[in-house]
Amino acid sequence: MRFWAGVLGLGVAGLLVVPAEAAWAIERPAPPAAPAPAQKVPPKQWAHSVCTSLRDWSTNIKDLTSQFRSAGGSSPDAAQVKDLLVSYLGNTVSETETLLTQLDQAGTPNIKDGSKVAVLFRNAMTDVQNLFSTGQQDAANVDTTDLTQFRAATSRIGNAITQGGTKLSQTFKAAGRKYKAANKILGAERACRSLSS
Repeated sequence: MRFWAGVLGLGVAGLLVVPAEAAWAIERPAPPAAPAPAQKVPPKQWAHSVCTSLRDWSTNIKDLTSQFRSAGGSSPDAAQVKDLLVSYLGNTVSETETLLTQLDQAGTPNIKDGSKVAVLFRNAMTDVQNLFSTGQQDAANVDTTDLTQFRAATSRIGNAITQGGTKLSQTFKAAGRKYKAANKILGAERACRSLSS
């Protein structure tokens, strides 16, 4: 269960939580085409690939968040914050798209329920990408002239993303109980252990 708790931490430890005063406006990307049937790969190879990709994604999202904050993400200038968030969330959507490609390339672990586990990862991270994209779409019409209304609107959007992160956490927690073979393989992989620290 340790690995799943680490993935759980990705959603709750701030990666999907945006500042309450956040707003962003960017066009929602087209949904990705359905992936080709994944090749069966040795479980250890799959676990290493998936966990390395998740670790890199997590690091990149944290770096983007730090850059956003240091660039003035908490500025009282609503238009400036909105512009910064357009760039910030555009980058988080792109990072998640890269992760989805890497998850596809990782293949399917050659274990019991391996295809279900691979699909679970892809679907969960597609949901993350959709959370950011939906937030961007919803924020496209946020008015920046009234700071109080701006903060309220962006707070609602941030809360929706946070609730999505909570749902993601619940998905991974349930998966840890359900897919015991995957849990064992992921728990033994060094790259996966770094996610739980």
